[in-house]
Amino acid sequence: MAFDAPLPNPGHRWQHSGTRCSPGSDARMSALVSDALMLQRQIACLQARQETVFAAVADVAEHRAEGVSARAQEHELIIRDVAAELGAALHVSDRVIQGRLADAAVLVHEFPRTHTALEDGRITMSHARVIVHAGSPIEDPGRREAFEATAVPVAEGTSAGRLRARVKRDADASRTDSLDDRHRKAREGRYVVVEDGDDGMSEIHACIPTLLAHGISDRLHAHARRIRRHHKTGPGDARTMSQITADVFCDLLLTTDPATAGDALSSIRAQVQITIPATVLTGQSGSGAELVGVGPIDPDTARTLAGIAPGWDRLFLHPATGMVTSVDRYRPSAGQRRILRVRDEHCRFPGCRYPAIRSDADHTIDAARGGPTAISNLGHFCRRHHTLKHHTRWSAENLPGGVIRWTSPLGTIYTDHPPRTVVFTPGGGDGMDETIPPF
Repeated sequence: MAFDAPLPNPGHRWQHSGTRCSPGSDARMSALVSDALMLQRQIACLQARQETVFAAVADVAEHRAEGVSARAQEHELIIRDVAAELGAALHVSDRVIQGRLADAAVLVHEFPRTHTALEDGRITMSHARVIVHAGSPIEDPGRREAFEATAVPVAEGTSAGRLRARVKRDADASRTDSLDDRHRKAREGRYVVVEDGDDGMSEIHACIPTLLAHGISDRLHAHARRIRRHHKTGPGDARTMSQITADVFCDLLLTTDPATAGDALSSIRAQVQITIPATVLTGQSGSGAELVGVGPIDPDTARTLAGIAPGWDRLFLHPATGMVTSVDRYRPSAGQRRILRVRDEHCRFPGCRYPAIRSDADHTIDAARGGPTAISNLGHFCRRHHTLKHHTRWSAENLPGGVIRWTSPLGTIYTDHPPRTVVFTPGGGDGMDETIPPF
């Protein structure tokens, strides 16, 4: 459905006429509400069309996979190949695109009433996601169709939040599988992810069975209450219960000892990459240290980590290009891997942010074909894109300066430049710059 109504005039400015309402202000408000409603319908229409295109791309991928092989791995590689082509063109992670393609196919093919309502602007994408999420587990096609026929009219007259509670009850009543079967299947999707925030803080999200989640919460709060009771009769502790609970969470995972709450940094043994300019270590500067791939960290944390590090790398850079030319270390280790980790920071497929320390250091030209084990022929690729490079029509080529040029199956060129890892400060007058990461 197309909307021919004109868009609001971007050059028009509404003026505030005071706190009193007037017929004129009511008219302006009415016009604004009409404009907002019109825009919402147009956006919904465009989103429905985008889902149509994504579903068509998913159909192309499935068509390519038909008859190629019965092996699930080869089928998956074909889907990845198509997702990578679209993701690189849209500057979106191919992992995200692959999920979007699957979601679009479900909406367009299995929930046609919902898709039509979205295209007509009668519901929003939020409503559509609620209906699809609730209705997808209904295995019987007839029951799913009946569920959708009831859910769409409800969605047209209420918010997505209220719709969620309503359709969940209807969907549960339409399902034929038992609660035990559902829980068993849901357990297979458990995961833990980290979402980085601002000011050196991050959030950890875990999707785990409800009983275990509440057990973990109870244990954390029990330890936190015990620490609070101890400090009521002992030294003062200005931390809130929330802060103590967060500290206990860190200490139980990193040290298994909640009694040392607030001192988890000294027990970190995970492999992370921190870059710390020498001026931060000496206290001459309060900025410049960073957790690679995430962002700046405060100088106190940086100095604490430097103090407990088993060894440091010193990086030397070319004075003109800023490229890493060498790495030395007070203790012997894999020098090339250290240089690559600093240079690459993350997987070098366009748009991918998977950490280099958990990726493969891959020969761009296979060693079996004479490719040298040299920095000029190496790059970090996560397992997903490492597999994509070797088993699909995607190809990669190393260029001077750590640049990697990818060629897609359609012949499109994508150039991935090494990220700027750290801001380097002038060294000791030898024409080179340096920084000292403790890991």
